[in-house]
Amino acid sequence: MALISFKHILQVPVLSGFKHQSIILVILILLFGCEKPIDWPIDYTQEETIVVNAILTNEFTTQKIYLSYPLDSLNAHPEAVTDATVWIRTNQIIMPFTHSDTVAGLYTSVLPAATTVDRTYELVIVWNEKEFRAHTYMQPIFPASQPSFVFNVSNEKYTINWNNDAYSPFEQAMYEALISWEHLPGYDHPDSLNRAHLMHYTFNTIDVSNQIFPQDKERAFFPAGSIAYLTKYSLTPEYATYLRGLVAETQWQGSLFETSRGNPPGNIDGALGFFAACAVLRDTVVVGN
Repeated sequence: MALISFKHILQVPVLSGFKHQSIILVILILLFGCEKPIDWPIDYTQEETIVVNAILTNEFTTQKIYLSYPLDSLNAHPEAVTDATVWIRTNQIIMPFTHSDTVAGLYTSVLPAATTVDRTYELVIVWNEKEFRAHTYMQPIFPASQPSFVFNVSNEKYTINWNNDAYSPFEQAMYEALISWEHLPGYDHPDSLNRAHLMHYTFNTIDVSNQIFPQDKERAFFPAGSIAYLTKYSLTPEYATYLRGLVAETQWQGSLFETSRGNPPGNIDGALGFFAACAVLRDTVVVGN
């Protein structure tokens, strides 16, 4: 009787598996090597509407509203709407807005004002014989957990650590960091990178594209002595839903679970964008001090 060694038994499946994997690899190389881009013509029709960016705050200051036309291509610069009539109504009080003389598309309140948590605010915009309306209110804000700045030995610069979880069942909030180092020697040239605008969000939903399988993000590095202007915004559930749709279209794209493209769900009848009232907390920090 002939004997078969364990060596011969093990060689057969290993060799067969290797050949099988090689064939699959060759097929994949051929498939990806034969890719050809196809540009489909898109019939774009300009909508008879506007884009509204209106965030009122609880600070007693000149309130601001930005109006522009929708974009028909990526990375295009929005065209400003300069011929609209804008006002806000609350408790039978009307707050008129006027178009700025220096910034196209910016409308500012005639008098300083501040929002409060016990009122509902109505936005009215009249443009091109059309009227757009929206209502909002303001949520209270919790004390802010300020971000920290982490030093990186490899490039001797700092990055931001938000110190706020992306998920919270208790409070939804938006965090903004405007960081500038243009005042430092060597960074004062107009063509040098000397500013960063960073955003962070806390939602009451666990999002696969953000928390579980996040995409790679470019980190902003800045030198010691940079000035960080930090702001925390309270969010209503409606505004948080809008912002979640916005970041799903921008920051969260590129992950394993991308969403289909579309405009975020706004609250302005007939227009794009959102009308919000936010309580804010602000702070200024010198990085590295």
